[in-house]
Amino acid sequence: MKALIGVLLMVVPMSLAQAQWSDENMMGLFFSASEFTDATTNLDTAGFPFNAYIVILNPELETIGGYEVGVSFSDPLVIPLSAQGPNGWTTEGDYLNQIVSFDTAVPVVDDSAVLCTLQLLYTGEAMVEICFGPADPTSLPDHEGAVLISGNDGDDLIPCVNPLGEGVGCLVATLNNDSPGPAVEQTAWTTVKTLFR
Repeated sequence: MKALIGVLLMVVPMSLAQAQWSDENMMGLFFSASEFTDATTNLDTAGFPFNAYIVILNPELETIGGYEVGVSFSDPLVIPLSAQGPNGWTTEGDYLNQIVSFDTAVPVVDDSAVLCTLQLLYTGEAMVEICFGPADPTSLPDHEGAVLISGNDGDDLIPCVNPLGEGVGCLVATLNNDSPGPAVEQTAWTTVKTLFR
């Protein structure tokens, strides 16, 4: 019995982490341009400029014509230095209020696409929460988050969800957080206990 529980404790966290990224139309912020995991949703800052990447995961679209997102920080001392993206990226907003269109639609490769590179600076040491909300103005007033625009039909607007899961609110990433991401281990143990009830 103990061996079975041990195996389940090893398998369940892995399957929960994989399932976390399986929802469609997840827009997140990562500190890697190629690895989109819980580990890359946090960065320990050192007082130097750093890059953060706005990424769409598992979109229902094959190409992205644009997107809308409002980015906010729990500490106003985080300074956006620049924002740029692929394929003729232009925004009607600014670095943090992005209402973006692409001259050429961005293809989705391996169920993801990097939509923007933000260069940021934070010289503090406090834990900072980074949130995504709607752009101002938003094309979907009833949706409290980011929006995707199809590369094939500019009228096809898709509401995005948060990759850190339900109940986390608008939080998509952190700076200087000792324990980024959702509590997968706690969720896994709860799942194992329910198997034996």
